[in-house]
Amino acid sequence: MQIGVFGSWDQDLKGEAYETAERVGELIAARGDVLFTGGSTGIMEAAMRGAKRMNGLTVGMIPVERKEDYKFMGNHIDIHIMTGMGEFGKLAPLVNSVDGAIAIGGGAGTLMEISMAYLQDKPIVAIPVGGYLSDRIRSFLMDGHLDHRKIQRLHFADDAAEAVRVLYDEIGQRLGVTARR
Repeated sequence: MQIGVFGSWDQDLKGEAYETAERVGELIAARGDVLFTGGSTGIMEAAMRGAKRMNGLTVGMIPVERKEDYKFMGNHIDIHIMTGMGEFGKLAPLVNSVDGAIAIGGGAGTLMEISMAYLQDKPIVAIPVGGYLSDRIRSFLMDGHLDHRKIQRLHFADDAAEAVRVLYDEIGQRLGVTARR
């Protein structure tokens, strides 16, 4: 499977946010699945670092045409997909490429990723980080849904293990298979 990790490129979150992202990356890679991110620093880089620790494969969607031109390039990327479509343009290929995603922290860009996945009925699990989107979004959800159409529920988890379990359970239900544990 191809699993996305959405989140802040900020490098000044609380340390536990990055530790959580690393653990998410480890757990995805341990399942033999491919980790997709926006290819930046912060949460994305931490998730890719965790995946690499487990010898996982990572893909970074990069908003520029040449790697050398991107000042927020994260480390631990195996495959760079140079979209040349800018920060917001890279979001569609990223969301279209994943089977489901976990959001950690984040801001407006993460909200766009979550909204796109929601509209495509792709499972999403958020791990709240105080003051950031993954925490704030709960206060404006309509019965766990982003809008009146109730396309799907956005799930929340307290830690990496719970987030990965819930995400894979949701993917498994949609595919009609039991998720690998």
